[in-house]
Amino acid sequence: MRKLLIALMGVCLLCSCGKKNILDESHTFDRNIWNRFTMEEFSFHVPNIDNYYNIDITVAVDTLHYRYNTVPLAVNIVSPDGEKRRILTSVALKEKERWRGEMQEGYRYAQGRVRSYFSFNSKGQYRMEVGQQTSQYDLEGIHSVAVRIEKAKLDYSHLD
Repeated sequence: MRKLLIALMGVCLLCSCGKKNILDESHTFDRNIWNRFTMEEFSFHVPNIDNYYNIDITVAVDTLHYRYNTVPLAVNIVSPDGEKRRILTSVALKEKERWRGEMQEGYRYAQGRVRSYFSFNSKGQYRMEVGQQTSQYDLEGIHSVAVRIEKAKLDYSHLD
């Protein structure tokens, strides 16, 4: 029994050391409506400041009810000491009048890169707030929003 416990702890340690994502979470909206004044909050832990990260947002839309080509977003990243960085971005849903992304269970999932090679100023617990930035009070047709933050692969091959 003791050997099994030690082996299990070793496997858990190996899996956690290779962890590339510090956030991979999705929030679903009631009745597929995202209110303009509602910021979706995501919480995550930054283990060290030596790494660079890619931040991606995926938006799932009901193509029958969402009538725009993009979803404009405001992203606030709040550090453990209260520093706030604001990023205005958008997720493109159409390219040359054709829907982007893949269709799953009746919704179109489109992903957009918010930042590449993003660095955090300090270790600790961060908060990310994501809100829609349209002129619509209630944005209809938005099923969910997901945020993924993963360690960036530094590629220096283009420098050869």
